[in-house]
Amino acid sequence: MKFRKLLGYGALTLLLLAALAAWKISQREPQPLPRGPLLPPPAQAAELPPPNPERNAYFGETHLHTSYSMDANLFGTRNDPRTAYRFAKGEEVEIPETGLRQRLRAPLDFAAVTDHAEGLGLYAQCNTPGSSGYWSIDCVGMRNQVLLVFPRLFKANIQSGPERAHYPEAGCGADGRACVAAARDVWRDTRNAANEHYQPGRFTTLIGFEYSPTLADGGMIHRNVLFRGHEVPDNVFGAGDGFAEDLLRWLDVQCKPPACAALAIPHNPNFSWGLMFGDRNADASPITPEALKLRARYETLVEVFQAKGSSECAAGLSVNDEQCGFENFWPVCTPEQAKIAAKTGQHAAHCVAETDLVRGVLKKGLQLQRQLGFNPYRFGFVGATDNHNGTPGDTDEATYKGHGGSNDGAPEQRLGLSSTPVSRTLGIKGTEINPGGLAGVWAEQNTREAIFDALQRRETWGTSGTRLRARLFGGFALPAGLAQRPDRISAAYASGVPMGGDLGAPGSAAAAPRFFAWAQRDVNSAPLQKLQIVKGWLKADGSTAERVWDVACSDGLKPQAGRCPANGATVDLSNCQPSSGQGAAELAVDWVDPDFRSAEQAFYYLRVLENPVCRYSQRDALAAGKPHPAGFAPTIQERAWTSPIWYTAK
Repeated sequence: MKFRKLLGYGALTLLLLAALAAWKISQREPQPLPRGPLLPPPAQAAELPPPNPERNAYFGETHLHTSYSMDANLFGTRNDPRTAYRFAKGEEVEIPETGLRQRLRAPLDFAAVTDHAEGLGLYAQCNTPGSSGYWSIDCVGMRNQVLLVFPRLFKANIQSGPERAHYPEAGCGADGRACVAAARDVWRDTRNAANEHYQPGRFTTLIGFEYSPTLADGGMIHRNVLFRGHEVPDNVFGAGDGFAEDLLRWLDVQCKPPACAALAIPHNPNFSWGLMFGDRNADASPITPEALKLRARYETLVEVFQAKGSSECAAGLSVNDEQCGFENFWPVCTPEQAKIAAKTGQHAAHCVAETDLVRGVLKKGLQLQRQLGFNPYRFGFVGATDNHNGTPGDTDEATYKGHGGSNDGAPEQRLGLSSTPVSRTLGIKGTEINPGGLAGVWAEQNTREAIFDALQRRETWGTSGTRLRARLFGGFALPAGLAQRPDRISAAYASGVPMGGDLGAPGSAAAAPRFFAWAQRDVNSAPLQKLQIVKGWLKADGSTAERVWDVACSDGLKPQAGRCPANGATVDLSNCQPSSGQGAAELAVDWVDPDFRSAEQAFYYLRVLENPVCRYSQRDALAAGKPHPAGFAPTIQERAWTSPIWYTAK
């Protein structure tokens, strides 16, 4: 069903909503909001482990919703930020609307709760008896989980060209001020929950929120805003407060270093209909160098993978890369669909063009470097879940029980056998959603400052949900044979740069950069199959190109013509048992770019592939006794992507 049809309920909808609310009103009590003064973070522990100069691997969540998010709350999520942090630390919690319990196989190292800024004030209004919006149709529907409220509230967040989003009038008042004021209480409690659960050296909480303007037909140009410490603005900034460029200007004013520092992470650009990284601002006005400089300052990362699919690349857009057909959500736009509308700055919905995918945007950044003298799209990679159950890091294919409360808590919903408000509103099938990804960082210690600094310098990698570890170093002076040296990490730092860095100038005209790539398997996932280097570069004529090399293979195999031979790993689809004996626990390799030209700008990143395992949908199909949905692969090759290393020609 098209989104505009969902919005066309009119008076009949309102009557039905009122009737349903009246029937359920005695069954749902307000969710009391903890109130009190702002709590300070804990002091640094005396037993805090010393910083590791070679840096430790930490896994975490950078995109997570709890009951404080309007959509999660409406779909039955009652797990609040404190519950989310307990889950991240290893506690068992209930999956909303299912009666099922869930626990991570291993705790996370860090997590950020990033509830939608647009709904924090409405949450307070709807759960505070006596507030101006308490008996509004929005709040009665919210408290009583009347799903017809969802398209009403979803519509309020829509922006189109110069027309920006607005606060829901029924619950927030005509000017939205009631919700802006009320949001401060929920934001204070969000910060308190993070400060209460921060354990320096053991578990890090990052304070954050999500800025969530929505486009027509379910498009999104959201940002997850993360702060370095406990000094943060006293309120959040939502879609009703301005456009994406206004968010960055607001951060520039409200968050002044050194006391306050922030990042704004664009989330899954595959849903952005060409607007996120196009040639227009969010309001469709022509983009300016000043706006791009502001983006370069705050948007140093991008989500390469999350529950709504992969945003790395797409089959049909990338040359000579068979791995681009991984968890693609939308087909490639036709030339007609890819045309940008002047009024909105968007192409057609429900398809992807080159700059909806991070590899294409990285290549565009090389072109802008030549035009502007700086690259606004030098971003590193993270994965995330966008989970709406309040269960951060819940990415295991074998134990996945859904992503968002009543929307996919049942196998029939996940298999696409029944529709939900979200699947109808976004125009998707339940099976298209996946458990989501994780963010990995290399940091000196597990503290807010060290984790944030690693994110800011892009020493990060994103995964499709696995906890495999990955590293990439590069340099013109990087010594040969690092893969076999016991001191390889210290030597790599001393003579090269890690992922997120810049190679600098070659030592001679004939020099080519050397790279050291390394990965280690997740013991709770499949063994490693291969390492790949992905390169993009800017040619002399201003066009871009890309190439993928397999650089290390498992099982003693060697790359042939740039590709690893198949290692024979398979999965028995009748019981999801993988074949045994294939794969590697660790892969490491030295590699020199055979096509390097010193006059060409370039970037390089490492992609790591595991052996295949059953996708969660195959397990659901087996458990339900149903055939696997057509059009979806029953197996998945979990993977990771490191942040790029750039070469900037002088």
